[in-house]
This record gives sequence, C-alpha cells and structure tokens, in this order.
Amino acid sequence: MNPATSKRHLDKSVPYQLCPGMPSKSTPFLSAHLSVIAHATEDIQKVEQATRFLLEVISRTEANLTRQYAKGHHGNIIVTISAKLAGKALVPNALQLLSRKLSESEKQFLDNDIERCVDKEGNLYLRFDKQEAFLGAVKLYQGDPIRMRLKFVFGYDSDRIVDLCRESGLVS
Repeated sequence: MNPATSKRHLDKSVPYQLCPGMPSKSTPFLSAHLSVIAHATEDIQKVEQATRFLLEVISRTEANLTRQYAKGHHGNIIVTISAKLAGKALVPNALQLLSRKLSESEKQFLDNDIERCVDKEGNLYLRFDKQEAFLGAVKLYQGDPIRMRLKFVFGYDSDRIVDLCRESGLVS
C-alpha cells in the first residue's frame, strides 16, 4: 500500500487530497442530497424556492428537483421534494459559503452537536429552516427542515470531516 494515498496517512495539510484513479478535481465532495417535506398547508413552489436557494449556496449548476407524493393518515397530500448533485457540481468551498451565512450562535450550536452530524461513511448532515431559506437566509433548524447530506470522497473519515468543518469556519 502506498503510504501517500493510504487512508491512515492522508496529509491533513493538503486541503482536498483525492485517491488514485479518481477524477482530478478540487472538491472534497462526492455528492450532495437535499430533501424536504412539503405539507398540505404549504405552498409547494415556495418550498421548492427555499430548496433552490440552499442549492445555489453550494452549487455551480442548477439542480433538478424531484417530487414524490404520498397521502397522510388523514388523507392529506404530503410531497417530498429532493435534489441530488454530483461532487463536480458543488463549489469546493461550500462549507465556507454556508459558514459565512450562519450566525455565530448557530456555529456554536453546530459545534456542540457536530459529532452527531457526521457518520463513519463520510457524510455530513445539516438541517435548515424552510421559512428562512425562502426569505434568502441560511439558518439551522431541527423541526421540519430542509435536510442536506454532503457525501465526502474516500479518505474523509468523521474526524477529517469535523476538522474540515472547523477549518472552513462552519463550527467554532
């Protein structure tokens, strides 16, 4: 095994180190997935607009939104809106861009909870307020959020992802 490319020997001073055979790019992301539930009491177009706003923060391209329809217990229509982007569509500094739009108190909140937002498979999970996103602001929210999952390329374990979050200013 080549120590320069081994997971154990990744040089943390190199911001976005990729594995051999992967396409050359300067992003640590493999993909992004956003999803949100639009309830019968919500305007679907406004929920889609809020989702597109968050996509514009992290993406170079416009994403297609998909809708899945379901019926609630009381017969109400529930729509799940989602979008998936490949890593090449994401801006390399997406975490920094998100960080610039969060308040210091939100970064502190995320800092206290960051270990639960990252998994061993190289995913970072964030939740954003639908109403604030519709109004053009980025605000963390745990209630009925727009969920964002950023999947990192091979070699980014949970510790490395947390370090990147700190370096980008996403957490204090």
